Amino acid sequence: MKLNKPLRIIIADDDEDDRELLKFLFNQNEKFDLVGCFDSPVETIKEIMINKNVPDVLLIDMYMPLLTGTEVVKKLIDSNVGLDMHKFVISTQINATEQNKYLDNPKVQFLKKPSTLAEINDLPGIILEHLDFHNHLKV
Repeated sequence: MKLNKPLRIIIADDDEDDRELLKFLFNQNEKFDLVGCFDSPVETIKEIMINKNVPDVLLIDMYMPLLTGTEVVKKLIDSNVGLDMHKFVISTQINATEQNKYLDNPKVQFLKKPSTLAEINDLPGIILEHLDFHNHLKV
């Protein structure tokens, strides 16, 4: 995938250690521009919908207090906000029921949360591969 400019990304994860690790990882990658990092799904929605800080990529944890990652994704889609935004829901366990709701939406992907250092380091590349695959599907 050839990028003219870095992809704007927002990260949302309620686990401080995971959030800081992801923040560090994406800040170190020149293909991404971290434009927001939140510990709350409500703050994430506010940033995107009210503050109009719509990234190219939303990387959101599935299980957080108040709202799940897929509930945030649904709110964004239902509000017609960030329809071109790629939404990656990450979790230690993929919820097949939730994943099946978005099978027809290539802008919503589910990824297993990285647990080893190698998996963590591979995450930006995995996201880029998903975006590259999606772009090749366009005719």
